[in-house]
Amino acid sequence: MQRCDSLQHQQKTPDRGIRMLKWTLRLAIILIVLLIIFLVAFRLRFGGGEYYPDISSSPTIAAERISAPIQLPFPPGMVTSSPDGRIFYTYHMLHQPERFADATVFEWVDGAGVPFPNQALQAEFEGAMGITVDQQKRLWIIKPGALEGKRTRLLAFDMESGQLALDHTFAEGEAGFAQDMRVSPDGKTVFLADTGLFEFTEPGLIVFDIESKTARTVLAGHPTVSPQGWLMRKTDGDPYKLAFGLLSFVVGVDGIAITPDGETLYYATMSHDSVYKIPTAALLDESLSENDLANTIEFVGKKPLSDGIELTTDGDIIITDVENGGLARLSPDGTFSTLTKDSAVDWADSVTVAPDGAIWFTDSRLTDLIDQFAVPSDEAEMKDKGPYAIYRIAPLQEANAGED
Repeated sequence: MQRCDSLQHQQKTPDRGIRMLKWTLRLAIILIVLLIIFLVAFRLRFGGGEYYPDISSSPTIAAERISAPIQLPFPPGMVTSSPDGRIFYTYHMLHQPERFADATVFEWVDGAGVPFPNQALQAEFEGAMGITVDQQKRLWIIKPGALEGKRTRLLAFDMESGQLALDHTFAEGEAGFAQDMRVSPDGKTVFLADTGLFEFTEPGLIVFDIESKTARTVLAGHPTVSPQGWLMRKTDGDPYKLAFGLLSFVVGVDGIAITPDGETLYYATMSHDSVYKIPTAALLDESLSENDLANTIEFVGKKPLSDGIELTTDGDIIITDVENGGLARLSPDGTFSTLTKDSAVDWADSVTVAPDGAIWFTDSRLTDLIDQFAVPSDEAEMKDKGPYAIYRIAPLQEANAGED
């Protein structure tokens, strides 16, 4: 009897093992099917889009007016000009320049980049994205923190003394993807563009009161600050996607500019076909509902898929054209024209207009040096593909003088 029970036990043990193996295989198949369904749904939701029509035309700026006076070992990010014509720039934070460089924020002085305000403070600027100079001669730096799980930090330095004028850390979850910014002429308010993370988080405009150090996010998720369903092309014509096509590169509101009188803020969403403007008085009015605030927005005109924007003294809007490697212009009446385009420019990123009328813009080389999973190139590849340029377009009168 004991022998019979033993034989039955031996038979049941293999049977149980086979059943467990079958259930494991079934579970694995179910998980694989669910993963495929998830990836397909993810691809349909976040990896689609239509190609944006090319609205560029023949460039209106002669090639001889364009130069590249600033040559760098690593790709630049932002460039800005002060009221007295000083030029400041950064290395682009997505390339993680702190891996190789001992400075990331510079002033261009006598043909060389000088760490600003000094070398000792450069460790504080790791992850710096946007920079701008206000009428009070303060250089502002924004360090968006969301990608690193940190809180966003805003700093300002007096240009003359190099002394810290403001150091503010935003609340948790606030201004997580803030990039471009402008300061009101009276020096009381900073307006920032929070791009959001692709389509996962809402973009919006941020109004920061310098005296009280308080911030409000407005127009969060509004159609004018949110990406449209456009699939961006690289300058070589290939679609700009991540994770082997699962995720299209789409970005919310990015470029902003403010009129000299401080009355109007212009803004442009990268993955969007239009430029808009809004009265700064409405942005500052905390009594307005989101709906009432949205009713003050005005359409300005059509644009290319863009990054940075800036205003000229004539009221024209200069817009970077990331698909065509150059700049476009939108006049106050909405007339569009192409200023420059060059397939050698991988990503026309930031633009500034100096007091003398010269236009400076950066090529941050984002599609060339960032891989499918947003990992930047190593130092060897980066140096091999360099140097990297900040371009200058000479004022028309300067170009004419050079021809005489």
